[in-house]
Amino acid sequence: MALTPEHLQQRIADAAEHGTPLAPVGGGTKQGYGRAVEGAQALDVRGLGGVVDYQPQELIVVARPGTPLAELEALLAERRQMLAFEPPHWGAGATLGGAIACNLSGPRRFKAGAARDHLLGFQAVTGRGELIRGGGRVVKNVTGYDMSKLFCGSFGTLAVLTELCLKVLPRPEAERTVAVTGLAERGALALLGEAARTQQEPSGLAYLPPAPAQYTAPARSGQPPETGLPEALGGLAAAGVALLRVEGPERAVSAQAHALAALARERGGRAETLDPEASRSVWRAVRELEGLAPGSGERLWRFSVPAAAAADLADALRGRMGAHPPRLAYDWAGGLVWATLPPLADGWVHELARAAGGHARLVRSSAPVPPELEAFTPLDPARRKLHEQLKRAFDPSGILSPGRMYAGL
Repeated sequence: MALTPEHLQQRIADAAEHGTPLAPVGGGTKQGYGRAVEGAQALDVRGLGGVVDYQPQELIVVARPGTPLAELEALLAERRQMLAFEPPHWGAGATLGGAIACNLSGPRRFKAGAARDHLLGFQAVTGRGELIRGGGRVVKNVTGYDMSKLFCGSFGTLAVLTELCLKVLPRPEAERTVAVTGLAERGALALLGEAARTQQEPSGLAYLPPAPAQYTAPARSGQPPETGLPEALGGLAAAGVALLRVEGPERAVSAQAHALAALARERGGRAETLDPEASRSVWRAVRELEGLAPGSGERLWRFSVPAAAAADLADALRGRMGAHPPRLAYDWAGGLVWATLPPLADGWVHELARAAGGHARLVRSSAPVPPELEAFTPLDPARRKLHEQLKRAFDPSGILSPGRMYAGL
């Protein structure tokens, strides 16, 4: 028997009555993101999948949360459309619900917006067992509160999503990526920032520094160890590479790539334009964090900071780590910094993020995660009170993913 919203209502209502914690899960690819939910029963929503409505001419798609991301993207590709926020999969079982629940956006986010900016409406079951709707099926909706943005990124702590309406966009006709080597880290990040301000309108700006010499990533089952660098780059990435992607009509893309390559050379870099297949492969690797799997005893942290502060944050991280520098990667022109760090960083990681004007989140860990570790930026009293009020409003029994974001919530 297929899973339905009504079945979820009954399951959640029963759990609320008995005080049984539930942890909604789809493909399980995002379970390491945030805190562990201890003692909860898994609430498998993979059976609540499939596309409910797709109107290519209106640029909207309505799908259930258990829909595999790969299937949805393939359907959109048939009509030359896409999810413009480029959601990461982080595994073969990734579902639409997981991407929206975590508000996950890929390399195009700095240009196209975050996942929550593309969520037009939703249906969900709250911790009270109530079926609610928010938003609508049109691009502009001004009726009532915009609860879509509240639930997108709530990590299943307020309600269990049962239906999602998303805005889609046409796929670009062409894409090119200019790969730039020969620049030191600060020079490469400065180039990304300068490129972001040009009229070329790049849709991807990332920098992959060379991996520390002593590092070899853990091998996957039956595969050789990762080098930490996308294969499509070949030898280009050995000394660090800046990646500048442009998308659009073929003629315009060629001109934009040429202009960005000329800018890179003016700044002292060596520029090479990747062909479309290599470009797609590289950005898939950036999106999926290839080569950044935490090694034994490491954690992977995500820093969101002003792009201008990225290099200073990196220096601060290296200063704290001394002879064992972290592996780093930069996206969103430096606004997103990924860092693998040992547990000794737990006590100061949020301090460094605040000093850089941003915040940090724990994404994955191969080391045990103590209950007292703050996986998200610690809340000040005012924000803590607001979170508590929201939790009481939608999940008064506290049964949905308790503690996933913050202890006691």
